[in-house]
Amino acid sequence: METRQLKILVIDDNRDNVIVLKALIQDAFPEASVLMAFDGRTGFEIAVAEDPDIIFMDVIMPDMDGFDVCRKLKARTDLADIPVVFVTASRGDREHRILALECGGEGFLSKPVDEQELISQIRAMAKIRRANLQKRNEKKRLDIRVRKQTESLKAAHARTLKLLKSLEKENEARKKSEKALVEAQKLAHLGSYEINFESDKINCSEEVLNIFGAVTMDEVSTKDWFLEFVHPDEIPVVLENISQVMVAKSTADFIFRILRRDGEERIINMRMIPQFDENNNHIGNFGTVQDITRIRKTEEEIRYLSYHDYLTGLFNRRFYEEVLIKLDTEDNYPLTLVMADVNGLKMINDSFGHAVGDELLQMASNVIKSGCRENDVIARLGGDEFVIILARTDAETAALIIKRLEVLAAREKIRGLKLSIAFGSQTKTRKEENIQKVLKNAEDDMYRHKLYQSASMRSKTIKLIMNTLYEKSNREMMHSNRVGHICEKIGMRMKLDQDEINQIRTAGLIHDIGKMGIDEKILNKPGALSQDEWKEIQRHPEIGYRILSSVNEFSEMANCILEHHERWDGRGYPKGLRGEEISLQGRIVAVADSFDAMTSDRTYRKGLAQDEAIAEIKRCAGTHFDPLVAKILVEMVHSEMIH
Repeated sequence: METRQLKILVIDDNRDNVIVLKALIQDAFPEASVLMAFDGRTGFEIAVAEDPDIIFMDVIMPDMDGFDVCRKLKARTDLADIPVVFVTASRGDREHRILALECGGEGFLSKPVDEQELISQIRAMAKIRRANLQKRNEKKRLDIRVRKQTESLKAAHARTLKLLKSLEKENEARKKSEKALVEAQKLAHLGSYEINFESDKINCSEEVLNIFGAVTMDEVSTKDWFLEFVHPDEIPVVLENISQVMVAKSTADFIFRILRRDGEERIINMRMIPQFDENNNHIGNFGTVQDITRIRKTEEEIRYLSYHDYLTGLFNRRFYEEVLIKLDTEDNYPLTLVMADVNGLKMINDSFGHAVGDELLQMASNVIKSGCRENDVIARLGGDEFVIILARTDAETAALIIKRLEVLAAREKIRGLKLSIAFGSQTKTRKEENIQKVLKNAEDDMYRHKLYQSASMRSKTIKLIMNTLYEKSNREMMHSNRVGHICEKIGMRMKLDQDEINQIRTAGLIHDIGKMGIDEKILNKPGALSQDEWKEIQRHPEIGYRILSSVNEFSEMANCILEHHERWDGRGYPKGLRGEEISLQGRIVAVADSFDAMTSDRTYRKGLAQDEAIAEIKRCAGTHFDPLVAKILVEMVHSEMIH
């Protein structure tokens, strides 16, 4: 997806909703192509024809509703990896969320659509799409590789068998084709052998020696030579097949493991054919030996990828859904489902980057694996959600397991922040109970725990982010403290109430929190920034907004952080607001931030004197700055309230 234009399909029978969603998407992602459909059937047809990267669709539509469309998409192998986000007017509708998960949906948005939540969903779904395409391409690559190798082996095997038939009929023909046989055997990792009962002599090709790790013919000189190499666990199977050839006088084709001379384990396919003289006497055996270790390993890799999550190594949703049906039997009751959700993943991703977010998910998966029992089934459903299936486990035992997991999680830290996982569980004790209802109750229980755990987690994360930013740049710490102090003085001079003054001081302290997401080399660059570096710096108000908007106690000042680089004349960033469209807090922080930046030394320039900075503030009042706030700052400097 990095090499093509992002393509998004919007399906809704309400044209106004489609147009609004299209506008929001194109405003946030100008390069994206947005396709529109006004009913489910048309939307499905467009998805088949266009192969979009993400699909947003309404739940309730005539003829074919959103769930029907999603099921049809997920039923097709060429469309199943397109992430589907359901958009509904029923905010927080748990039943719709469960139905969305059951039919394969990856996301859920409520109307009216929040722009930032939409952007977050698009980025998350784009990541899922990239991962799905990567898995699809990798599987195709492996399939092609296996197919080519198999075709090559089959062709070589066919050539070898043809030569062996000639060997049965004419010994002279075998001698003439010996060179071609050797080449075919090497290509297919396949060798041939012949045992003569009368002379008790064994002849075998060089490739047979290579397969068994033998050096000379002396090592394979007896009739039962290969039994010395057979893995001890496989001897009964091998002897049974030899008996079939010797007693029933029929061909045996069997697979077993060997231990080579060097100790390496290999998987062998052996074909043993009885040989008869003109009087139908059994005079010997001949056949082929093929090393199929590489083929078996490739098959195992493909099976592993089909049922495991690529990031954590846990089982994936597909495996979970299949095994849940098998385990939902009376023999396994009481059957407990545990839902787990990693707290703070979005904030970690926004602040430290998705690589750290992935590290957090891997840490969480390791904690869950270490705290569960050997036969417990653990799967990653997607994003930050995990599910654990505890067969023959009552609610009390499940509670003890969850407590152990919480203790283990509390011992782990990432970037100085304790790992926090919300758990919820529900136990099925009777056949009549619907397993999907049990899952929904476990999820509801998990969300109840998450509500009070996440708030504390987010507040701690904000403090950690600021401390990390200060560690990246000591200059940022001093600058933030000074801006907070100036904002407080301006608020006092404007006679704001004490709560507003406290809030504007805090906003000044954390106004640059978004720089947490900016490369440290750019923040501390000892010279002027390049155009690309400047564009990167301009991202920090939006990053700060995303971090703060998810934390209740900081959500009110999130807009201030987003707007502190807007200008009075509308030429600022990121939204180009003008005049009083910019919050008062944002206008105050803008003046305080600029004044301190002008009067502070940088690695590439000396700070301005106060009178020079004041002259610049006056000059930019009414264009860059709110004239009133700029005037108050100037008065405060003149009265030495700020120095």
